Amino acid sequence: MKDKIVTDYDQKLSELGIEHSFIEHPAIKEVGDVMNFLNLPLSESSATLLMKADDSFVAIIRRGDTELDLEKAKKIINVKKLQIASLDEFTKLTGLQPGAAHYLTGFKTFIDKKVFENEYVYGGSGSLLITTKYKSEDLIKIPNSQIVELSILKAKQRVLSGIRATGRLHLGNYLGAVVGMLELQNDPAYDTLYMVADLHAVTTPYDKKTLRQNAREVVMDYLASGLDPEKSTIFIQSDIPEHSELAYYLSTVVSIARLQHLPTYKEKVIQYPEGNTVALLYYPILMAADILIYKAGLVPVGIDQEPHLEIAREIARKMNSEYGTNFPEPKRFATKGEYVPSLSGEGKMSKSVEGSFINLTDDLSTIKKRLADAPTDSGKGDKVPKDGGVANLLKFVELFQGQKKRKEYEEQYTSNGIKYSELKDELASVIYEELKPIQEKRKYFETHTDEVDKILEDGAERARKMASETVAEVKEKMGFK
Repeated sequence: MKDKIVTDYDQKLSELGIEHSFIEHPAIKEVGDVMNFLNLPLSESSATLLMKADDSFVAIIRRGDTELDLEKAKKIINVKKLQIASLDEFTKLTGLQPGAAHYLTGFKTFIDKKVFENEYVYGGSGSLLITTKYKSEDLIKIPNSQIVELSILKAKQRVLSGIRATGRLHLGNYLGAVVGMLELQNDPAYDTLYMVADLHAVTTPYDKKTLRQNAREVVMDYLASGLDPEKSTIFIQSDIPEHSELAYYLSTVVSIARLQHLPTYKEKVIQYPEGNTVALLYYPILMAADILIYKAGLVPVGIDQEPHLEIAREIARKMNSEYGTNFPEPKRFATKGEYVPSLSGEGKMSKSVEGSFINLTDDLSTIKKRLADAPTDSGKGDKVPKDGGVANLLKFVELFQGQKKRKEYEEQYTSNGIKYSELKDELASVIYEELKPIQEKRKYFETHTDEVDKILEDGAERARKMASETVAEVKEKMGFK
């Protein structure tokens, strides 16, 4: 909801002829967190910096994925000293909360050229609850502004994600993780590493005869979905023994009680009462090692992994505090399908629950059959169900056919009724059309196994180099060297 500050800002932008729109969201202060919430690359964001230039102040607008070249900026602005204004100075001069700076500061404004490289750019509005989408070319209309070249690209932010080696991927894996992996891989601001988590696969009952092949099945689904070994490091977790070594060192700063209280641990114990092993309890520590060994700041995973990421952040803080390491505190990169429901009507899509999933390799007839078995009701009622089979089915409509189509079905439900057979057939066709190019690409890798081998060898070599450097650093900091 727009407050007076945003309303006034809206009016001023309109008067200047700057095309813009507002997007509401929860209170967020950091630019990176805003773009993460909006599922947009950092390169489309902007940050307004209020700078103290000698004895006066100027504003600098730079793109979110760049850093200010301070020496160049001082020459352009023609000052000897240039530094970011203090929080008190910022609030006093702008009347805004720190983190809510917009473009019309009232000061001489320098706009970096990189801001204009995208058609639209996202920036502050004067409120932590609202982000502004601007037409980039209109920014030249900002009063007392000048377009300059004063930034450099930031060092790439490292990203790590992985999927358990349980065989071929399903829609939950694809929408909940792979889509996010692709977004980050294709953004030049990120250095992406994607693994198949076969060590995690053995924390619950598994078949040793199919473990390695299951890992390769995931790799081929990765490649078929668009993960590119030229852009991302792709590897199998157990090929990098440093993960297990680092996990042991990290375990020294985590209590058993902390791990036992994790909801995910309790759920797995109920699911596998005979499989309550140390490895299962240890799962979050190994996951922390997977991430921290590459000093990854972003992890594209589903919302259900947030408790494990919190453990990783706690470990990073403790290691940094006790041993002087420099681990980042990893954040989750949310995707549109961060929670993909089960076809069975309960919980999320899972390979371990029969009737719950659609594989990326399923043909049209198989998809139709799986959807046909999904539970429904009479198709008509006073209120649209918020949980259960119907709610889950409508979620799939939203994910694959859009919010507008879902709304149409909801209106049918409370009026003439839904014909589920027609809904399911149409939905099956839409899902299949999205999966078809993935399936066609996968056939290539199934017949070119030597290429898959080479991709994994190269990926493991690159990953091992980074991992060994981190392990050596941790051993030194902990006193082993």
